[in-house]
Amino acid sequence: MAFQSEDIFARLNEALDMFDSKERQELVKQVNGVFEFHIKKDADVKIWYAEVKNQGVIKAGPAPGNPDITLFLTDDDMVALAVGDLSGARAFITERIGLKGPMMMAMKLDVIFRTLGMGPPKGAADDLAYDGFESSYLIMQISEYLKVLSDDERKAEVAKVKGVFLFNVKNGKGETAVWMMDMKHGIGQMKKGKIEGLKPDIVLEMKDKDFVDLFMGKTNGQKAFMTGKIKVKGAIMLALKLDTMMKDTQEKIGFFGQKQAKL
Repeated sequence: MAFQSEDIFARLNEALDMFDSKERQELVKQVNGVFEFHIKKDADVKIWYAEVKNQGVIKAGPAPGNPDITLFLTDDDMVALAVGDLSGARAFITERIGLKGPMMMAMKLDVIFRTLGMGPPKGAADDLAYDGFESSYLIMQISEYLKVLSDDERKAEVAKVKGVFLFNVKNGKGETAVWMMDMKHGIGQMKKGKIEGLKPDIVLEMKDKDFVDLFMGKTNGQKAFMTGKIKVKGAIMLALKLDTMMKDTQEKIGFFGQKQAKL
């Protein structure tokens, strides 16, 4: 039985082979992980792995040693991810991909596809990613979580928060990523850059790593605000609501647990 994924992995490998050593190491630096894919088509299962932690290789068969993350999905969903019809964030939230390992590593699937010329195109209307920012994965996860809620559920979330957030996040290279989250009007939305005609109620400035640590629970939100790791301008109480919202999102999407796909 032919797997469409065979062609996808072959194309990814061809793209990787065209990288020079510097480009390959840049991808390795961004991803820093070993992925094992268990692809199901009807009753058959095939395995591939992507070692994007040292040299950068993609091969058929189980990963040597212990992979950082194992992904379970159908052949059709693997193709949908590769051609950009399905984002990694949405696939995890809707349980179309099962995983064993950290969700943050799983979110880097989009980085692999995008870097190798596949996946969602840069500049798309719903593209929230910035290269070189791990915060992108968190923002995408929150955005996709909102999208899978019903309009009534989204309105209820907006009623709880009642605020417009502007995030200015700086990475180790000194580059800045900007996102705006409107949890004050309608059904709420997340946007890369600013939302035209909308004034933020609160502006949060922080380092990329500190934003990730906050979401991962490694940093206490109140302590981060008090010590200046996160600089706040505007309605300080909204910062506390953001901390609560992130914790609720983590719990509802099972961010820290293993997720089983509905194959």
